[in-house]
Amino acid sequence: MTDKILIDAGRSASGWSRIGNFFKCPQLFSYGERLGISLIPADALTRGSMGHIMQAHQHAIWGAQDDQGVWVDDKHYTDPEVFLDPEVAVEMYCDVNGGHEHLERMNETFRRYLSKFPEPPGRVVAVEYPVTAVLGNKSGEWGLWVVSLDELQDNGQIDREQMTLKAWDGSIINVTPLGLHGHPEAGKAIVLTRRLDMVSQDRAGRIHIWDHKHQARVETSRSLDAYAIDGGFAAFRIMGRQLYGNAFGGVALNLIQTQDPWRVARPAVPATPHRDAHFAQMLWRAEHALARLDLDEDLWNWPKAQSETVCVGRYGSCAAIKLCFYGEAAQDLL
Repeated sequence: MTDKILIDAGRSASGWSRIGNFFKCPQLFSYGERLGISLIPADALTRGSMGHIMQAHQHAIWGAQDDQGVWVDDKHYTDPEVFLDPEVAVEMYCDVNGGHEHLERMNETFRRYLSKFPEPPGRVVAVEYPVTAVLGNKSGEWGLWVVSLDELQDNGQIDREQMTLKAWDGSIINVTPLGLHGHPEAGKAIVLTRRLDMVSQDRAGRIHIWDHKHQARVETSRSLDAYAIDGGFAAFRIMGRQLYGNAFGGVALNLIQTQDPWRVARPAVPATPHRDAHFAQMLWRAEHALARLDLDEDLWNWPKAQSETVCVGRYGSCAAIKLCFYGEAAQDLL
């Protein structure tokens, strides 16, 4: 018997979390991406990954049950039997990555979710679908453009030294590379990748991109503006319009509470047209600012947000606050 598929629901290679942290606080980016200091609470990260695994498998099964099938990663499937059962999949994930201590809680979370939503929110078009975009000129317009799957190499990434790429719509992208002489990435494409947790089509034919969020507390009214302004959701909208054209209906959240009372909410994420219109320019500036710091600054002396609301937010202090207080000596305090 052919082994069933364990879907990869991990982070994308050049996702928003990387450059988004730089936008938030260059020093925080340096701690995590340059100095390799782990600052995300391990338990919350593990539970989120486990929840994503179960959601991915359930929606893939639902999608493959439809006559039109489902895209999972970069492959198309029409047989739901090829995918592991969600609870089997998450246990296999834990066997490799750890997290068995959270299995009971996350299995209960998943079962409570299915009791409230035993069917998908429309036809499931894609699950954990990879999208790659680059900065450049296409058809006389500069911006962030989705690259055709034909350009992906065996490792799922583009050749960043290639200066002309096929766009999703078949036209040509003339790449605008990183332009900082002396940086190891100079002359290479500036790339932003996303993995679409789930894509659905409603009865009216509108296509929606979904993002699963597993939270200890689901508070929809407080979450919507926060996710709306997050750059990762701007990227979803920009990519969605290029992928699906006039059929694109926007971005939605699948908010799932991981403890009693096990709330689930499925709100639409508000659009941010002003910010989205110059998102590509902000990305270009940020990548060049980051590259300049790579060349010029000690990793412990990068610019810091130094804001009472950024450094001490609604969930408490930034995990790196002691590092900013005391520098390298504070590593023992983490």
